[in-house]
Amino acid sequence: MSGHIHPTAVVEAGATIHAEAFIGPFCFISSKTILGAGANLMSNVTTYGHVEIGANTQVWPFAVLGGPPQIHPYQDSDTRLVIGTDCVIREHVTMHRGSTRDQGLTQIGNGCYFMDNSHVAHDCFVDDQCILARSATLGGHVNLAKGVYIGGLAAVHQWTRIGTYAFIGAMALVTRDVIPFAMANGNPAHLKGLNIVGFKRRGNHTGQIRDILAAFDMLFGDDVTPLQDRITDVSEGFADNDQVQSMLDFLNAPSKRGICSVER
Repeated sequence: MSGHIHPTAVVEAGATIHAEAFIGPFCFISSKTILGAGANLMSNVTTYGHVEIGANTQVWPFAVLGGPPQIHPYQDSDTRLVIGTDCVIREHVTMHRGSTRDQGLTQIGNGCYFMDNSHVAHDCFVDDQCILARSATLGGHVNLAKGVYIGGLAAVHQWTRIGTYAFIGAMALVTRDVIPFAMANGNPAHLKGLNIVGFKRRGNHTGQIRDILAAFDMLFGDDVTPLQDRITDVSEGFADNDQVQSMLDFLNAPSKRGICSVER
C-alpha cells in the first residue's frame, strides 16, 4: 500500500496503490483494488472486489465501482472491473463487475467521460473516448465502440452493440444495434441519419461525407430489397472507403438484438 491516502479513508490490506495515486476523505477501497499513477479518488468513493483504475483517472464523490452484478438471483463471484487511463467518472456513477454469465469482466477504455448518475452494468465493454451523459444507462453485456456518445437519460438494452462514433440522443431507448457513425433517437430508438457533425470534427473531407451518406441511403432508404443484397451492392460500390466498409463489417457481425433502422 502506498500513495497519498487521507486519514479518514479505509483501505483494506492487499490493495495496490501507486505512490502517485490519491485517495481522498471517507473513501472505502477493497483489498483487490489496483490504483494507477495519478489516479484521483476525490472523496467518498467506494470500490468492491477486483477493480483496476488506470493512470490519471478521476473519480468524483459517491461513485461506486465494482459492485456485484444486479442479477436475480443474486450473484457475487470473483469477477473484475477494469477502467482505463485518463477517464473522468463523476458523482454517483455506478459500474458493476462482470458476471459468470459472460467472461467475468466489465471493461472501460481510455479517455472516457461518465457524467453524474450514469451506470455501466455487468459485462459491458466500453471502448476509448466514449461519453455517457447524465443518467445514461447501459444494460448488461452492452458493447460500445470507440467514440460513442450516449445522451442524458438514454438507456441501452442488454446485449446491444453501438458502432464507432455513433450518437444516441437524450432519453432514447435503444433496443437494437446501432451502426457506426449513425444518429439514433426515440422510444424505441430509430436511425435519424448520420453523425455528420462528428465526421467534420474528425477531419473527413466532402467526398468522404458524400460517399457515406450515399451508402447509408442505399442501406436504409429501401425496405423492399433484402438487407443482405443491399449490403452486397454497397460493398461493391464503395470498396475503397474504409468507413463504409466498417459499417458493413458491423452489419455482417453476429447480433443478438437485430439492427436499428429508420422509422417507416
